Amino acid sequence: MLTKSRIQQFADKVIKASDADMTTVSIAGEREALTRFSNNEITQNVDSIRYSFTIRCVYGDKVGIVSGTSLEAKNIKGFLETAKQIALNQRTGKRIFPLPEMQKYTIGKGYDKGTEDVLPQKRADMVKSAVKMCSKEKMSAAGIMSNTAIVFAIANSKGLFAHNENTNATFSITAQTKNSSGWSEDSQTSIKKLNVIKDAETAINKAKMSKNPKSIEPGKYTVILEPAAVADIISFLSYTVFNGLRYAEGRTFLSGKLKERVADAKVNLYDDAFIEGIGGIPFDMEGFPKKKLHLIEKGVFKEIPTDRRVAEMLKMENTGHSLGADDEYGPLPLNLHIENGDKSLEKMIDTTKKGILVTQFHYVNILDPMKTLITGMTRNGIFLIEDGKVKQGLKNLRFTQSIMETLMNVDMIGDKTLVQSVGFGGGFSVPAMKVRDFHFTSKTEF
Repeated sequence: MLTKSRIQQFADKVIKASDADMTTVSIAGEREALTRFSNNEITQNVDSIRYSFTIRCVYGDKVGIVSGTSLEAKNIKGFLETAKQIALNQRTGKRIFPLPEMQKYTIGKGYDKGTEDVLPQKRADMVKSAVKMCSKEKMSAAGIMSNTAIVFAIANSKGLFAHNENTNATFSITAQTKNSSGWSEDSQTSIKKLNVIKDAETAINKAKMSKNPKSIEPGKYTVILEPAAVADIISFLSYTVFNGLRYAEGRTFLSGKLKERVADAKVNLYDDAFIEGIGGIPFDMEGFPKKKLHLIEKGVFKEIPTDRRVAEMLKMENTGHSLGADDEYGPLPLNLHIENGDKSLEKMIDTTKKGILVTQFHYVNILDPMKTLITGMTRNGIFLIEDGKVKQGLKNLRFTQSIMETLMNVDMIGDKTLVQSVGFGGGFSVPAMKVRDFHFTSKTEF
């Protein structure tokens, strides 16, 4: 990846060459190396480095925006001229907020040089150790082993410069038999923290336990959701429920409910870019420092993410959650974290007379944003619990469930949090949860 100084040099050249009243340049870079495997064989190895930049030029009350993928200085003049023409040829202008000046940032420790530089042989060796375990059990293994480095920087003509780097290593494995499967995944800042043997053991054990699954009738059940299943559900809170603009315009479940109880008292939900391994960026897309938010505290709705526009609408402070100066979608919390409780997964199972243990969901989609109603399918390990014991693998089920109702019906929260679904600028840190009255609406034949 390019060094911080090299990125800043490009940004400085753009700003110096621009004749706009206000100029902002953002640069994103990603190095992604991936080893994919299936049927107990490596099927793909890729390693790519990609950069992109966006230049925003303001002339009076008109804005021109251009993007490119080459950080060569020779291209700057052409991009700036294009941005200028886009701006000056607009028929009408719009309200423009002034650019922020240089800010103070708390930079996290999410970058590991060794993880960025992992070689294909290292990934292959890690995959091999897991595949051998599946092969020994006469199971077919599929999954990925990846190491990624991400850089994001933003600079403007008022002297602001912000820069952040993160790395991530992810190992994901699905172990399959003729009529069952098991899955496990781990994401870490450093590849040294991955334990592929443990992940393979988990996937194999789930596949064994779910052999010859039986069918169960749809209905409302007590469920124990492992962290991946929790992440699949709460991811929709970012884009719908806690969208600052939707909240300000009365278009979310939470509109008008500030300081009201909206979840069980055991639930503490934060937006925190500094959780280890979550891949958070400590500033927003305008360069404002991102603040930790207590979204739900002891079940009570406490805070909402804002940018300058939404903060003005709500008469609140700017929390640094802008998706860009010209964004129309609304400020979002991208780093959701549910505080862990004090119950082990074993304790949750032991206290369940009849229920269902869920490994993960897939094909999850929103049905009704205002009711936070979502639907999706179970996947890679669903089990019947009776009298405090895991008894039997089950065939997959479709669920239709309100997210906020789920949070209101929490009986227990796990004592460990795991990082799930890490992407550019966002991931989730969540524990397992025991939830009552979870609604499964139909069953499958597999």
